[in-house]
Amino acid sequence: MTDELNDPELQKILSKKMKQILSESISDEEEKEIVKHLDSKNFDDFIRKNKVAVIDFWAEWCAPCLILAPIIEELAKDYPQVGFGKINSDENPDIAARYGVMSLPTLIFFKNGEPVDEILGAVPREEIEYRLKMLLD
Repeated sequence: MTDELNDPELQKILSKKMKQILSESISDEEEKEIVKHLDSKNFDDFIRKNKVAVIDFWAEWCAPCLILAPIIEELAKDYPQVGFGKINSDENPDIAARYGVMSLPTLIFFKNGEPVDEILGAVPREEIEYRLKMLLD
């Protein structure tokens, strides 16, 4: 796996795909706000102001993160009462370290500003939705 991550051609493809995904979501005004792009300046405020929040810790080079991104966008549309955010772990290592994020993607579920659950890796929508429903009940 490490050799694959050091493959310059694979890095180029992953970077191109991530830019494409980001530009598609930014070009559509509705999509831009559905999953909030977070950083160390707005992260704490975001998890505090949303009673339930799901944060996607990701990185551009992470292929499983690309698989998970559209699932998170779908869930954000289906659960408007939940705050969905994503934070680039490479650009915000302080936030990733605060929550012990060692693997990507990592989803952390917050309730009332406190972490209450997490999922490591790209998992099916049903797994995320099940955990989300448990928090909303």
